[in-house]
Amino acid sequence: MLKEGDPVKIADFSTRYVKSWILFLKKDSEFSTHRGKILHNDIIGHKYGEIIPNLKGQFVILKPTPRDFLRKFKLKTQIMYEDDSAIACNIAGITNGMVVGEAGTGSGALTLILASLVAPSGHIYSFDINEEHQENAKKNLEMTGFRKYVSFTIQDIRTSIELKDLDAFFLDFSTPYEAIKSVELALKGGGHLICFIPNWGQVEDTVYEIQENPNLILQECFELTRRNFIIDPRKHIMRPVFRDLVYSGILVHAIKILRPLR
Repeated sequence: MLKEGDPVKIADFSTRYVKSWILFLKKDSEFSTHRGKILHNDIIGHKYGEIIPNLKGQFVILKPTPRDFLRKFKLKTQIMYEDDSAIACNIAGITNGMVVGEAGTGSGALTLILASLVAPSGHIYSFDINEEHQENAKKNLEMTGFRKYVSFTIQDIRTSIELKDLDAFFLDFSTPYEAIKSVELALKGGGHLICFIPNWGQVEDTVYEIQENPNLILQECFELTRRNFIIDPRKHIMRPVFRDLVYSGILVHAIKILRPLR
C-alpha cells in the first residue's frame, strides 16, 4: 500500500498523447491537472497500477522509473540518453553494491541511471569542471530519491583521481583520451572503462591511448543508433519516424588488467 513520502507517477491515458506527473505523496496535499485536482489522500492506501477514484479520465497510479524522472530533469547540457546508458551499464555489469566513477556530470542523466543500479549498497563518484552544471545535476537528483548514493566533486580528473579500486569508470566528455591514465589508476583489476564519444575523430585518439596503456585491453568500439516507428494496426501503418534522433555517439569499452599480457 502506498504511504506518505512514496513517489508516484500519475498518467492520464484518456488522451491521445499520455500526460504524466511525478509526485511525492503528502497527506492533505493536492495537485491541479487539466481534469481537476488530484488529492494525495485519494492515492495514499492504494496500490501502483490502480485507477484514481473520483477523477474524470483514466488516471493511473504508477511507480516512476529513472526514465520517468529524466523526463522531468532541467537540462543544461547534452545528455547521454537512457538507451545508451542502459547499453553502457549492461556492458560494465553495473549492479547493486558497486563503486563507480563518472566524469562529465552534465545534467545528471547518466548519474541517475548509475545510482539506481548500484543502490542501495553501492556508490557513485561524479566529477565535473563546471560548478553550475553540477549544481543543476544535484537538484535534478534530489527529486529522484537517489541523491544519497552520489558524491559530487568539482575536479579536473585528467591530472589525477584520489580514488582506488573502482568497479567501473564512465567518461562522458569530448576528450576522454586525456583522462585514460588517471582513470586506469583508479580502477581495480577487471574494472571497466566506458567512454561515450560524440565524434569519430576523438575515437581514434581514445583508442590509441587505451592501446598504449599496458594495463588496459580494448574490448569493443561501436556506434549507438536508434530508429523510432509510428505504429497503428487499425490503419495498417508501420513506418519510421522521419524526423528523429538516429545517431547519438560511439561507445568505447576497455578492461583493466593487473599486469601486461605476455
